[in-house]
Amino acid sequence: MEQRQYNTKDFDRTLVLEKRTALVANKVWEYLQATDPMAKTIVFCDDQDHAERMRQELVKLIPAAANNRRYVMRITGDDNEGKAQLSYFIDNDEPYPVIATTSKLLTTGVDAKTCKLIVLDQNINSMTEFKQIIGRGTRLREDYQKLYFTIMDFKGATRLFADPDFDGEPVVIYEPSPEDTVVPPDVVTPPE
Repeated sequence: MEQRQYNTKDFDRTLVLEKRTALVANKVWEYLQATDPMAKTIVFCDDQDHAERMRQELVKLIPAAANNRRYVMRITGDDNEGKAQLSYFIDNDEPYPVIATTSKLLTTGVDAKTCKLIVLDQNINSMTEFKQIIGRGTRLREDYQKLYFTIMDFKGATRLFADPDFDGEPVVIYEPSPEDTVVPPDVVTPPE
């Protein structure tokens, strides 16, 4: 391995830290357990290999995934089985798949109207790409109790919200410490 200083841009590409992947998967499942284990979720990963590692870690954690292999699916350009599940994932009336791990395939052109959780475990430096990814969660569907969505950011991509050209301020920002639950309390101080 090259002797140099590594940073988060190297995670999951140059430097694969299995414990980090497991921790991210654990935090995602902790959130879903506390809110809605059947909430449609997209986990954006750095590449297709990372999406597969994340899928494997989630499957290890989630009891329902042992009973239904469609609970967590990798939906990437090189995975025909996963791509075949895409129409089920975006169908409002189909419960499975619940969680889709992906790299680029779900970034644009996918209308996942009932997606309640967007997980960013991907390095994102393009405002256009960031807006497209966040757009996967912005559709409201009152008839499906989809009144909001949540973003979990593990690589600092939400710094792009600070761009003055972005569409307004987030309603709530919750940054838990390692000891805190990943689920925000009922009362969170709005951003200043």
